[in-house]
Amino acid sequence: MKKALVAVLVLAVSSGWLIAARQAPGPGRGEDLKPLVSSILERFPAETSSARDGLCAEILKLGPAAIREVCGRVLAPGAGDDSKVRFAVNGLAVYVMRPEVESERALFVRALLASLAGSRDKNVAAFFLSQVQVAGKKESIRPLAGYLIDETLAGPATAALRTIGGPEAARVLLKALDAASLTARSAIIKSLGELRSRKAVKKILRYTESAQDGLRRTALFALANIGDPAAGPVLSKSRVASSFRERSEAPSLYLLYGRRLAESGKTSEALDAARSVLDSYVRPEESHIAAEALALIVSVLGERALPDLLRAMDSPNHDYRGAALDAAPSIPGIGATARWVEKAAQCGPAVWAEITEMLGRRADPSALPFVRESLLSRDMPVRLAAIPAAARLGGEAVFPDLLRLVGPADEDEAAVLRTVLLGYRAGLVVPECVRILESTSLPGKTILIEVLGEKGARGEIDRVFVLAGDPEPALRAAALGALAKLAREKDLPRLVSMLETAIDGDDILRLQEAVASAVRRNPDSMKRADALLELLKNAPPARKIAILRVLPKVGGTRPLQAAVEEHGSADAQVQSVAVYALSQWPDFQAADELLRIVKTTRMKKHLLLAIEGYVRLVGRANMSNPKKIELFQGLLALPMDDIDRKAVLAGVAAVREPESLRLLSAYLDNSALRKTAAAGLLDLASEQAPHERWLSGHEATSVLRRIEASLADPAEKERADKVIFERLRQGGFVPLFDGRGLGGWKGLVADPPARARMTPAELAKAQAEADERMRAHWKVTDGVLVFDGKGESLCALGDYADFELVVDWKIEKGGDSGLYLRGSPQVQIWDAEANPAGSGGLYNNQKGRSQPLEKADHPVDEWNTFRIFMIGERVSVYLNDRLVVDNTVLENYWERDKPIYPSGQVELQAHGNPLYFRNIFIREIPRDTNVPGIAEDEKTEGFAPLFNGRDLEGWTGDTSGYAAEDGKIVIHPGRGSGNLYTVKEYADFVLRFEFKLTPAANNGLGIRAPLEGDAAYAGMELQILEDGSPVYWGLKPYQYHGSIYGVVPARRGALKPVGEWNTEEVTVRGRHVTVVVNGVTIVDADIDAAIAGGTVDGHDHPGLMRKSGHIGFLGHGSITEFRKIRVKEL
Repeated sequence: MKKALVAVLVLAVSSGWLIAARQAPGPGRGEDLKPLVSSILERFPAETSSARDGLCAEILKLGPAAIREVCGRVLAPGAGDDSKVRFAVNGLAVYVMRPEVESERALFVRALLASLAGSRDKNVAAFFLSQVQVAGKKESIRPLAGYLIDETLAGPATAALRTIGGPEAARVLLKALDAASLTARSAIIKSLGELRSRKAVKKILRYTESAQDGLRRTALFALANIGDPAAGPVLSKSRVASSFRERSEAPSLYLLYGRRLAESGKTSEALDAARSVLDSYVRPEESHIAAEALALIVSVLGERALPDLLRAMDSPNHDYRGAALDAAPSIPGIGATARWVEKAAQCGPAVWAEITEMLGRRADPSALPFVRESLLSRDMPVRLAAIPAAARLGGEAVFPDLLRLVGPADEDEAAVLRTVLLGYRAGLVVPECVRILESTSLPGKTILIEVLGEKGARGEIDRVFVLAGDPEPALRAAALGALAKLAREKDLPRLVSMLETAIDGDDILRLQEAVASAVRRNPDSMKRADALLELLKNAPPARKIAILRVLPKVGGTRPLQAAVEEHGSADAQVQSVAVYALSQWPDFQAADELLRIVKTTRMKKHLLLAIEGYVRLVGRANMSNPKKIELFQGLLALPMDDIDRKAVLAGVAAVREPESLRLLSAYLDNSALRKTAAAGLLDLASEQAPHERWLSGHEATSVLRRIEASLADPAEKERADKVIFERLRQGGFVPLFDGRGLGGWKGLVADPPARARMTPAELAKAQAEADERMRAHWKVTDGVLVFDGKGESLCALGDYADFELVVDWKIEKGGDSGLYLRGSPQVQIWDAEANPAGSGGLYNNQKGRSQPLEKADHPVDEWNTFRIFMIGERVSVYLNDRLVVDNTVLENYWERDKPIYPSGQVELQAHGNPLYFRNIFIREIPRDTNVPGIAEDEKTEGFAPLFNGRDLEGWTGDTSGYAAEDGKIVIHPGRGSGNLYTVKEYADFVLRFEFKLTPAANNGLGIRAPLEGDAAYAGMELQILEDGSPVYWGLKPYQYHGSIYGVVPARRGALKPVGEWNTEEVTVRGRHVTVVVNGVTIVDADIDAAIAGGTVDGHDHPGLMRKSGHIGFLGHGSITEFRKIRVKEL
C-alpha cells in the first residue's frame, strides 16, 4: 500500500499536478472554486491580448481543477450560451504556448484531453480538438488517434495531428487510413501529403484510382506535395475519365511535384517535369501554366536559365512573355543585359517594347545606349517604353533627348513625356520648357504648359495668362490649369475679369478653381478673402455673379456674410446665384441662413436650392446622428412640395439611426413619397454594422416587409427579400424553411409523451412512415409551404427551448390551424370572420388566458405575420405587429399536471383544410447561466453589491411584487407592480447592473428618488423599456430606454434582442448624468442645460433639483429581471 502511495505521489509531482495544486491560492476545489472561476469567465472576451493573458494567468494559478471546471462548462449547441467559456479555453490554449512555460502547457493539455475523452457531444469534442491543435504536442498524438475513424471528428483530429507534425503523427495517420470513413480518409490523406510522409506514398497511390472524385484529387495533391519519384508516372498523365476539374489541376500538381523534387536535390527530374509541361501547354489560355513551369526552371537553373527566358520571347503569348520578363531581373550582370539587348533587336516592335521596359526596371546602365537608340524608333510602342526607361537609366544626361521628343509627340507620347519631365528638378526643366514653348506644336505645347504649372514657374505667369486666351481648347485648358497652380492674390482682378466674360463651361470651372486657389494662397487666414470681397463691392451684376459662384470654394465667415448680403440684392439673377452659393457652402456655417430662406422665400427655385443645401450640410456636419434627425424633423414640419420633401427624405436615409427608420416609414403610406421613402429604407438596411442591432429588430423587419409587399418589380422584390433575410440572419435568426424544399422538416409522430415511450428503433420506424405521409401532402410552390388539407402536421427537425419565431401564414375561408410550441398546442390560427376573437390566442389554455387581447387578423386569403416569443413557460405573440398575447403561461395540453416541456419541436398544425406558410425564421434565446459575483478589479475600483443574490436585504418598498430568484431580482406583476428602492440614499455614484426584458416590458430606474410620490417627477426616472416593441412605436424620444423621462431623450438601438441580458452603467455626478447600454453611450447630459428652455415634456420635474435620494426599480406591470447590481459612491 505504501509503495502504491509513493508511486502515485511521484507521478503527481512529475506531471506537475501536485506543484500546481500547492501554488493555487485560496479555495482550490469543489464548490469553493466555482464562484472564482465564474468571476474570471465573466470578464471574457477581454478587450486586449494582454488583458486576456492576465485572465488566463488567474485561471492557471487556481490549478488543474480550475482548468477542468472551465472545460466542463463548454456546452452543446442549444444548451445555453457558453461563448465566454469558449473564449477562455481558446485564450488558455494560446497563453500556454509562450516560450519556456512547458509545464503550464502540459497541465492545460492534460485537462483538455481529459475533457475531450469525457465529451458526449460531438460539437463540444470538435471544439476541444481545435484547441488541442493550438496547444498539443507529442503527448496528444496517441489520444487523437482514436478520433480518426469518427466521420464527424476525423477532420479536427487530423488537423491537430497535422499541426503537431513529425514522424509519429504521420505514422498514426497512416495506420488509420484504410479503416477511416470516406470523409475522414480524405482528411487523413491531405494531412499525410502536407506532412510529406514518404512512407505513405504506396498506400496513397491506391486511392488515385478511386471512383470518388474528391478522394482521388486529394490523393493526387498529397502525392505531388510529397514529391516521391514513385508518384511521377501517375502525376504525369491525366485519366481520360477524370473530371474537368481534375484535368485542369493536373499540370499544377505535376509542377508542385517538380518543385518538391528540386527541394530534395533531384534537379534533373524536376527540370524534366517542368519542360514536359512547358512543351504541352502552349495555348494562350494556358499561359499561367507555362509561366509556372518557367518559374520552376529558373528556380532550378538560376543564371543558366537565361536561354529559356530569351526563348520565351519568341512565344506569341503576351502573358507568358511577361512572366519571363518578370523573372529576368533575377539574373543580373552586364553579360545578361547584352543578351537581352541583342534579343530585343531581333524582335518585332511589341516584344522590343516589352524588353525595353524590362531593361528600365533592370537598372543596368549598360543598356542605356540601346534604350537611347530606341527613343528614335519609328514604332510608337518602342518609343513609349523607351521614354521612362531612358529617364530611369540616364537621369539628367538624357533630358535633352527627351525634350527633343516633345515637339513631334502625339497624345499618347505626350502623356508619357509629361510624367517623365515632372520627375526632373525645376531648375533644369523650367528654362528648357520656356525655351521651346513657342516653337512647339500641339499636343506637346500643352505638356510644357502643364509642367510649368506643376513646377511652380511663377515667373512665367504672364506668358500663361496669354495662353489662357488661346482659341485652341486644349491649349486653353492647360493654361487655365496652370494658372490654378501659379496665381496669387494680386492676379485676382485679371482672373475675375476672365471669369466674368467666360462662356465655355469647362473654362468657367477652371477659372473658378484658379480664383479660389489664388485666394487660398494668402498665408494670413484673417485677410485671405479681402481682395476678392473688395472686387465684389459695387461690382456690376455680371461680375458679382462670377464672384459669388466662387465663394463656396473659398469658404469662411466673411465670404458667407457677403453671400448673405447679396441674397438681398435688387437684381433677381444676383439673388438666385447668392442662394446657389449658400447651398454649396463647404461647412455648417451657412445652415441657419439656408433655413431662413426655406422659411421665408416664395420662389420655388430658391426653396429647393436652400433645402438641398441645408440637407447636404446637416448630413456632413460634425454632430450626433440624433441631432441630425431632430433638424430634419424640424425641416419636414415646414410647408413644402413633395419634390422638396424627397430631398429631405434622401438626407434622412443617409443618417444611420433608428429614428431614420421610423421617420422614413411614416411616409410609406404617402403615394407621392412612398418610392423615395422605400428606396431610402432599403439603402439604410442594405448593410448592418455590428453595433446597429436595431436594423435586425422587430420594427426594421416589419417596415422592410411592408416595402417588399408593395413592390411590383420582381428584381426589386428579390432585393428586398435578400435585405430582410440578411438582417434577420444578423439578428441571430436562422431559416426553418428555405423556400425551395422540405429539408429541415419531418412528419408528425404521435405526441410528446408517446414519443418518449418509444424505443429508438420504434421511433425511427414511425418517423420514416410519418415522413412518407408528409411528402404526400406538404409541397413547396413558388417559395410557399403549401398543405393540401389531407394529411398531418409538419414538424421542424430540431427541438427548441427558448426562442423567437417569425412566420407568415395564410388560410382560406373556414380555415383552422395553429403553431405548436415545444410540441404542445397551440398559438391559434383560424378564419377570424367565423371566430370573432381572432387568431394568436393560446387556445388550449384552461387556467390562464386563452383568448387574444385583440383581433388583429388580415382578411382571409391575405398574408398574416406572427412574431412569437417562448421564454421559460411564458409566451408572447404579436400578430401583424399588434400584441395579442402578453407574457402568458403556456399550459401543458398533454400532461395538465406538469409545466410545459423545457424544449420540444415547432409544429405547423394540420386541421383538415389548406394552409400556406412562408418566411419561417427562428432565433434561439440562450438560457441563463450561473450569476458570478463582483469581479476583483471592480472591488479594487470601489464597487460594492447592492443585491446579495439571495434575498432583498437592503431594499424596501414592494417586496411582494419583486423577489430574489436564482441570483436575480425579478418583478412579478401578478403579485404587485410597485417600486423597489434601496434603503440607503445615494448622491453621486456609478451604478452597474444587468437586465433582461420580456416582450413589451416596461420598468424604470429611479435615481435620487424619494420613497413617496412619482419618481419620474419627484426624483429622476431612467426608462427601462423594450422600445423596439410595436406597442411603443409611437413614443416620444424622451420615453425611449435610458432616457431621463420627460427631460433628456436617449439614443435608440443599443438594446440586445428580447430574452438576452443587457449591461447598463449609470454615472451621476453633480448635475451630469451618463447612461451606457451594452457599451454604447445613449445619454450624456447636463441637467441644467437640458432644462434651460423648459423640460421637453412640458411638465414640472422638481426632483431634478434633488442632490441625493434612493435608487430604485420602478414597476409598470411587466416581467423584468435584474442581476449583478453594484454601485460605487463618488
